[in-house]
Amino acid sequence: MERKVAYIGKIIDIQPIKKADFIVSATVVCGSGGKWIGTIPKGQFHTGDLCEVYLQDAILPETDEFAFMKQHKYRVSMRRFKKVPSECLIWKIHPMTENPQVGDVIPGIAKYEKPIPAQLAGMAKGSFPTYILPKTDEPNFQGAGRLVNALRGEKYYSTVKADGSSGTVYKTEDHFGVCSRNLELKDTEGNAFWKVTHKYGLPKILPAGYGIQFELVGPGIQKNHMGLKEIDMKVFNVYDIEERRYLDFTDAFNFCVDLCLPFVEIIDENKTFDFEDDEALRKYAEGKYKGTKNQREGVVFRPMIETKVGQVRLSFKVINLLFKD
Repeated sequence: MERKVAYIGKIIDIQPIKKADFIVSATVVCGSGGKWIGTIPKGQFHTGDLCEVYLQDAILPETDEFAFMKQHKYRVSMRRFKKVPSECLIWKIHPMTENPQVGDVIPGIAKYEKPIPAQLAGMAKGSFPTYILPKTDEPNFQGAGRLVNALRGEKYYSTVKADGSSGTVYKTEDHFGVCSRNLELKDTEGNAFWKVTHKYGLPKILPAGYGIQFELVGPGIQKNHMGLKEIDMKVFNVYDIEERRYLDFTDAFNFCVDLCLPFVEIIDENKTFDFEDDEALRKYAEGKYKGTKNQREGVVFRPMIETKVGQVRLSFKVINLLFKD
């Protein structure tokens, strides 16, 4: 299910920003859209006010009222502003909005998708086979409070969020497939997903009944913040197709070791999730890609033992607010 990026919210707290005379920090709740922090002009809103909330990767309409976002190509991004989190754009409710309610989705707002270089696009063989295994879809922790609360007091592992393009390789008894985020791809010359697949000999070594999900990283992919000299993969999921479940951390890691596949960088493992507050999570996400001066995109948290909260996998990301893509 595609994640929504614009909601009607309610301001529940306003705090001053040190050394800022004209702006303040506001906390908004958006129903199922979560709880976020954004900066607003001083005096424009009050606690209890309803507002429009545009989340990370929302593409704003190219109208006069949003002209100030032209320099950002009308895309909302998470940052720190004067060292304070700025995770969303908080805006006055359009006068034509009828009976706005907290949690209402604002229609017509597109979500930014990372551009796909020619070496990644390839030739489509078909749609992503969601009937075989799920797509990757990591929620931001601000919009996944139920998942964050479920992890409290439990053992977790955390990994670096690699900045690249997500891919999937899978094998059944009668088929081997290579996929980008949305499509299954033909094996064509120059396609980077197939190139890295052949690099590790996956058509031969991947056991039938399994899929691996990874981030494709390296030169020509996004801005290669990891500073790699050649295209590579960083595996972050191993999926048992027959049992329709992800492997637990230890099993997934050992699976990759046995096949000589590079696992995504691990930060911590088997630790108790006991962060004091949201700001502690944001600070934890800050850091640089190993061997570079580049801020990492963020971190991903998961329990050591695979868990579901209702029908949703217990897994979420925390974006590094110092990262610039």
